[in-house]
Amino acid sequence: MNETTASAPRAARPRITAEHIGLGAIRRVIQDFYARVRRDPLLGPRFAAVVEDWPAHEAKLTHFWWVSLGGPAYAPYRYRVVDAHALIAVRGEEIRHWLALFADCLHAHLPADLAAQWLARAQAMGRSLSLIAGQEPC
Repeated sequence: MNETTASAPRAARPRITAEHIGLGAIRRVIQDFYARVRRDPLLGPRFAAVVEDWPAHEAKLTHFWWVSLGGPAYAPYRYRVVDAHALIAVRGEEIRHWLALFADCLHAHLPADLAAQWLARAQAMGRSLSLIAGQEPC
């Protein structure tokens, strides 16, 4: 196998990175998504009970996704995703609904390939949270 052949599969399916999407687009997705969450009959009340400062929450989640998608950290946030969700006893139906709402938002802001790849990462996190919480995987 030569060098060109060895790299062909990787070129056919490029890995999504924060730079492909851009920090501005990630920020817009997060701002729109949490605006949708606040209006959502299932998620709105759950988030309203725990989020006191929406701009700070959105800034932290923008950074979370930037770093999760491979961008360099630019803020000193520490993430304890499992602990944060366990504290509020997130249910499987809420995770599935969150993912559906997030998918709609991603597809509204990004090209289909980038939206699908980012959503795949979110779905993997959702499955992990569901399993850790003893729920059916999403």
